[in-house]
Amino acid sequence: MTTHAMPPTPAASPSPAAPASSEAPTVPAAPAAPLLDTDQASDLLDLVVYEQVLGCIDLDELYHLEQSLALSATGVPGISHQRSTELAKTMLDRAFRRLPDDIRTYLRAVEALACNGCELCEQEAREVHASRGPTGSRRGPRLKT
Repeated sequence: MTTHAMPPTPAASPSPAAPASSEAPTVPAAPAAPLLDTDQASDLLDLVVYEQVLGCIDLDELYHLEQSLALSATGVPGISHQRSTELAKTMLDRAFRRLPDDIRTYLRAVEALACNGCELCEQEAREVHASRGPTGSRRGPRLKT
């Protein structure tokens, strides 16, 4: 698609014979007011981070797990459908309460394993770089199966 935009017109330079302009110099516009106040910006940041964290969780898989637990519980003699649903919900809720500590423990472990450029890691990086070939091709994202 071709656009037919006109090139910018250069500003006319005053000729030496032209008298000096009597106009006052232009004052730059005042800086625009912030779009959000501090509380709004903080709330927006919290929401964005929450949405990103939530995107890391496979909610569909959690739903299927709850359904699977409930279905398995109905196979136990004396457990009704309603009781099996409550049991599955309670079991997942207990697991959810453990998550904050478990996630922090995991993140600390990953951080502790971070390398600051030891010889083995540098060699591995060179090998990976060399195996990509001249095009620098990368593997695509791995999909869940």
